[in-house]
Amino acid sequence: MSGQRTVLTGGRDAGGARVDVAVDPVTGLIDEVGILTAREGDTVEDVTGMLVLPAGAEPHAHLDKALSARDIPAMPVDLDQAVADWSALWPTLTTDDIAARATESITEMVRNGYTLVRTHVDISTGVGLRGIEALLQVRDEMHRRGLCDVQVVGLAARPMSGDAGADHRRLLEEAIEMGLDVVGGSPDLDPDPIGGTAAAVEIAARHGLPIDLHTDQTVDPSFFHLPDYVRLVREHGLTQAAASHCISLGTQPLDVQRRVADELAAAGMAVFVQPLTSLFYFGWDAPVGPPRGVAPVHVLEAAGVTVASGADNVRDVFFPYGRFDPLETAAVLGMVAHLDPGHAWELCSNRVRQAVGAPIVSLTAGSPAELLVVPGRSITEVVAAAPVDRLVIHRGRIVARTRSTHELLA
Repeated sequence: MSGQRTVLTGGRDAGGARVDVAVDPVTGLIDEVGILTAREGDTVEDVTGMLVLPAGAEPHAHLDKALSARDIPAMPVDLDQAVADWSALWPTLTTDDIAARATESITEMVRNGYTLVRTHVDISTGVGLRGIEALLQVRDEMHRRGLCDVQVVGLAARPMSGDAGADHRRLLEEAIEMGLDVVGGSPDLDPDPIGGTAAAVEIAARHGLPIDLHTDQTVDPSFFHLPDYVRLVREHGLTQAAASHCISLGTQPLDVQRRVADELAAAGMAVFVQPLTSLFYFGWDAPVGPPRGVAPVHVLEAAGVTVASGADNVRDVFFPYGRFDPLETAAVLGMVAHLDPGHAWELCSNRVRQAVGAPIVSLTAGSPAELLVVPGRSITEVVAAAPVDRLVIHRGRIVARTRSTHELLA
């Protein structure tokens, strides 16, 4: 034993098996699992009636935008209009404002069970690097306080290619020098989607960084550039690449879906789906047979692609809903992708970790002690009910605890 352990007693794993778990805040690892007897110096937490799960992980937040619905309460269900509304806010944004909203958001995320967050942050001639500066500060503060691991993705604005994109490419390079973790962009909004993708891939390859691009955010089957992204990743030899959204993949014939899924798997690329915002924006206006607006999870998984799910925007100018809650994301994902609750939770926890290069969590000695402890008799009950009471462990230390009270007064 290398430190004062916390021993969770009386809990159950996702399958319902009885388990005690000892975590070590010094090593940040699970120290012992089984039916345990506490040692001298251990702190004992009675978690009887609760499940001990791998903590939630968010692969696709926008924390520079989060909670900005306070400033623009009207929410048009139109992506181009939402982009325009957000861009109009840029002159009013300050580094302090962005950092304050991001900190408030991450604090809520930790309370709800996230211990790993990847966030996209706008980079453009309109907002400059204020968002990057703010989120790098927040990332480092979260690490210093030991609350949460944060990865910052530079979401370079359109255009990215050619002479017109020179300033945006320069700003992305400057953000990398500041300590950016992941190269990003939204080439599906670029006037030259393939050129924008190529520019981002080239920068990621030159700096040896992971890449995570917004890809094919549309239910229009004629707009389909995911295969070009896969090709460019393979040509440049990138080993950590993710495609977010990939909505129009689900509108392709099944043989095309399977072929592209095989190509993604061969390239080692992950796909991140965002069911909450995607359902809000895409397919709702089709008068007959509306598409679901989410990538074909089953086809991708059958090909061996690592698929993970995130909440995307939360209570901002793009999306008025969201609770920063991995159980909410898992429930909506399970409904729309037709997954059982345990499978859905896996896509909101360990699959995220696998996709972003973090070690996965298991209830075994030596595993990272990244845990969410929540009341429930089964994973189905937990995902469906999303209980308020939660205990969150990051790097072997309890970082959040929520207890609720209930009264019936009649």
